[in-house]
Amino acid sequence: YNVVLTDITVKKEAEKDLLLVRSVFDASQDGIGVITNKELILVNENFARIFGYDNIKEVLGKSSLDFVDDVDKARVSSIIRKREEGKQVENRYDFVGIKKDKSKFYVEASVTSYVSDNITYTVSVMRDITEQKKAAEKLKESEERYRSITENINESMWTAELIKGKLQAVFYTSAIKKITGYSNEDFISNKKLWFNIIHPNDSEFVIKKLKRLYRDPARTSDEIEYRIQNNIGNIIWIENKINVVRNSKGQIQKVYGVVSDITLNKKADEEFRKSAENLKQLNETKDRFISIISHDLRTPFSSILGFTDLLLTDRHMPEEKKIQYVEFIQESSRNMLSLVNSLLDWTRVQTGRIRFEPERMNAKFVVTKAIQMLSGSALQKNINLYSAIDTDMYIYADENLVLQTFNNLISNAIKFTRQNGTISINGELLIDERKVKFTVKDNGVGIREEDLQKLFKVDTKFTLKGTEGEKGSGLGLSLVHDIVQKHGGDIWVESKYGSGSEFIFTIPIASTKILIVDDVNTDRILYSKLIKSIMPNYDVLEAKDGKEAFEIIKTSQPALVISDHKMPVMSGYDLVKQMKVTDLKYIPPVIILSSDLNNTIVDEYKEMGIEYIFAKPVNLSNFKVAIDNSLKKAIFN
Repeated sequence: YNVVLTDITVKKEAEKDLLLVRSVFDASQDGIGVITNKELILVNENFARIFGYDNIKEVLGKSSLDFVDDVDKARVSSIIRKREEGKQVENRYDFVGIKKDKSKFYVEASVTSYVSDNITYTVSVMRDITEQKKAAEKLKESEERYRSITENINESMWTAELIKGKLQAVFYTSAIKKITGYSNEDFISNKKLWFNIIHPNDSEFVIKKLKRLYRDPARTSDEIEYRIQNNIGNIIWIENKINVVRNSKGQIQKVYGVVSDITLNKKADEEFRKSAENLKQLNETKDRFISIISHDLRTPFSSILGFTDLLLTDRHMPEEKKIQYVEFIQESSRNMLSLVNSLLDWTRVQTGRIRFEPERMNAKFVVTKAIQMLSGSALQKNINLYSAIDTDMYIYADENLVLQTFNNLISNAIKFTRQNGTISINGELLIDERKVKFTVKDNGVGIREEDLQKLFKVDTKFTLKGTEGEKGSGLGLSLVHDIVQKHGGDIWVESKYGSGSEFIFTIPIASTKILIVDDVNTDRILYSKLIKSIMPNYDVLEAKDGKEAFEIIKTSQPALVISDHKMPVMSGYDLVKQMKVTDLKYIPPVIILSSDLNNTIVDEYKEMGIEYIFAKPVNLSNFKVAIDNSLKKAIFN
């Protein structure tokens, strides 16, 4: 017989490999399917299980698209078609799968292809990723919720970690830009930026506090208040609350912090402190004042009672004597009335009950009016009383109070000027200080040097008799001092005993400018023309953003600012805020015009003390009323 021997080692090895592949195929936790001619020809049990089928036979022969929900069918079909055409496509993608019972779930497919005997086979590995998707969606929702919270609060949270042995900030929430003008990316890319913007006068204090916190293992938190300079150069007060996370050895692992803008709080605290000091001083002054007044009121009352008793008891008093006593009573009554009137005027100014309505006015006419009122008193002593003001000088003041100031100063000058003397009133523009300096000068008796410091103080109530025995209450100069200060001015006296005195005071110049702030050029042109038609006596200045406007306010001191809300570089809100926190001598009133208004924005402006906030386009009649009312208001620090 014949024997044919064939080497089947390769075949046996192939069968062995095939058995191994089959065991892996069946043991895989993922669903595996082999596709050719758009039909499944081979699947493992987990493929059937993933898609909710009881056995493999139910799956074989189906199209791969039968397992794809309609929402993703077009996309998956496009991927399959491109793969069949030999185009470059992604090997891994997600889709919404559909089970036998029509329920939906998320599937991740990993696909590869190979060719055997000119037939293309596609192997798809399917994995149920529903739980991962749900977890990812929850994480996304959580992140969005966190982002929403952090982006809608005024405080910025930050984190620092140890990197190569150094503590470095790694994250700031978006509010940091609202506070500093710099973004999270700015601080992360420039590790020294935060310390660079700390106010020079505060940097040593801040570093000392941080070192104490970081180096003391027992300390885990601190709160530091200090100043920084924002990206446009403005000074901002911040509060930095810091919490340190340490390991069991007390070594720092992480640092968390919250930065808050406390500029307005600081300003309010300072104003409260000043108010408390003023109240204390006012109470002390009141006590001294009452003590003085009680004595001065008692004196004329005693005189009046004494002379009336004499008149009533002495029935045989000569007529001349009676007339003399009545004249004494009349003089005491006048002195008492003058004292009471001065007291009432002073208390009204001190308590704020006096009406204060500053407006643009010509000081030349006020001085002329004061001279006309007092020319009779000057004529009685043959005093040459005149005004040296020959040009118009517009000031921003309350006419009645300024008139009272001139009346008091001129009356004093007449009282202490001898017969045939001279009294002059002059005015000088102080352009750099934006004020007018007024001088009431006489060639009277003058004031001793040791008495100069007693003037303008209600508690000393310095008073002398005039050249012809005229008396005063001693309160007139105190009242003048308070009126001038209420206008944001100053008052002082220069005198040489025996040669006369000069009483000098300043009042702010009335600005003839209105500032328009808007980043839209056409709106600036429109409202500039509108304001010129409404207020022809005013010049209109323009600025394209809050930063530019702030510089104009500092240098030109406009009578009114009309600003848009939403602008680049510095918004209208930030402009108002900066005006309030900066030590400006003069703060103009502000009107807000904007097409981006909502209740929240309006409330924020109201809290800042802004009365007039209009949506564009503005009602012209309401706009004019707002301009008229605003020009009557000013704030002097």
